[in-house]
Amino acid sequence: MASGYRILFGDIHNHNACGYGVGSMERSIEIARSHLDFFAFTGHSSWHDMVPMEGGREQHWIKGFEKLRDAWPNVQDLIAGANDDDRFSAFLGFEWHSSHFGDQCVVFPDDHQPIAYAQDVGELRAFCREKQALMIPHHLGYPQGRRGVNWEIFDEACTPVVEIFSEHGNSEHDRGPFDFFNHSMGGRQTAQTVRHALRQGRRFGFCASSDSHNGFPGAYGEGLIAVLSERLDRPAIIEAINARRTYAITGDRIEVDFTVGGAVMGASIDAGREVEVAYDVRGRDELDVVEVVQDGEVVHRSFPGNSFAAPGALGDTFQVRLEWGWGPWGDLALERVCDWQFDVAVADGRIARAFPCLQSGPFDPDRRHRIAQRSERELSVRSYTSRRGAYRLNPNQSLVLELEGGAETQLTLTLAEPAAQTVTVSAAELLAGSHNSFTGPFPKESWQWHRIVPRSASALSDRCTLPVPQDRPGHVYLRVRQMNGHVAWISPVFLNYR
Repeated sequence: MASGYRILFGDIHNHNACGYGVGSMERSIEIARSHLDFFAFTGHSSWHDMVPMEGGREQHWIKGFEKLRDAWPNVQDLIAGANDDDRFSAFLGFEWHSSHFGDQCVVFPDDHQPIAYAQDVGELRAFCREKQALMIPHHLGYPQGRRGVNWEIFDEACTPVVEIFSEHGNSEHDRGPFDFFNHSMGGRQTAQTVRHALRQGRRFGFCASSDSHNGFPGAYGEGLIAVLSERLDRPAIIEAINARRTYAITGDRIEVDFTVGGAVMGASIDAGREVEVAYDVRGRDELDVVEVVQDGEVVHRSFPGNSFAAPGALGDTFQVRLEWGWGPWGDLALERVCDWQFDVAVADGRIARAFPCLQSGPFDPDRRHRIAQRSERELSVRSYTSRRGAYRLNPNQSLVLELEGGAETQLTLTLAEPAAQTVTVSAAELLAGSHNSFTGPFPKESWQWHRIVPRSASALSDRCTLPVPQDRPGHVYLRVRQMNGHVAWISPVFLNYR
């Protein structure tokens, strides 16, 4: 990256059976270590202004809070033991519910900390300031008074970033993709959104996290936070979040360098009458558009200038996605869990990097996804899929390979489960179109090599010059959208903020 930072990917809001989710604490840590750089466990702790519910349903939450309280000594020890500097970082945390003040995720920089059973947001904020803990509002877009964000009590102290996306949906504004429907609290309210709060002059960066209740940190499609960090350790990650060097992604690990007036994402700068915006984006799929948003309005758009049919379009670095799953659906009463085991071998080329895209469902306490790169030309996968319990009804798992090679590069997939198959396909063939295969007659599961994405289609660098209003503070942020629908929201740079 031009800015000199490392991009780290994590999930700082997720749940398991130490609360009212499922799955052990040990399982959460194991899954997080397998495909993330860092995570924070944020168990459900309390809801001081909860009202009685029909049929006594409030007991579901109350029992969850009791589970976390009883498990807390062990949770603290497990998180403390999970850290491994320069390899993986684990943070202790909890989620504080409030109908009036909005839900808040508390993330500690240090181990062995108490839960705060605060009765109002001022008490919680004082606790977080004392502990130097993060205090991050969650599912912003729900109505105020129904656990949505309460912007009236927003304070930058302890809250450098807000959760713009999670498995609930997208809180950037009240239109666009990823509407709120995964839970039952209602749709997005205009006054609760990020766009509205930024226009009111509030200052914060963007993050996303899964809020997975399946004990699956980093669940694909449910939200991840990216940080620009100097190192992979807890002090550096906390410093990056406090500096707002963060961005939110829905799932695909899009890499972004973004500056305004030479300052990186999250900064506050004094600007004259104009400012230069520069960005460098590396997607995990074909890019659709990169948009510069100034004070709530799209002021500049960039599009990849590629032609797949052009000679040499492949280049010497390209990406390809392998996806597996599908299978019978519930309407046939044939839902099942399918186990997968296969190897991928590359000839006349090499695997530069592999990006896992692992869904949280179905919940299984014993099964694990294992992606092991044995060499620069071989990797092995153990996995499982099912339409049962799939997030937003997508049961599939996938893996994006960044390859170095050319048209002659060959990919061989050797499948052992759920059926024995060996298929070889060339990069030239995949540039022309996808390769789809089934593991048996209808309605058996299937797998697919997606059409190759040349670097020219997944990478984009651009710059533009924007006028700066002199009568008010402003902000500029970046929004990236891929053709497959995945999105990144890059924290704003704030102009002339006082």
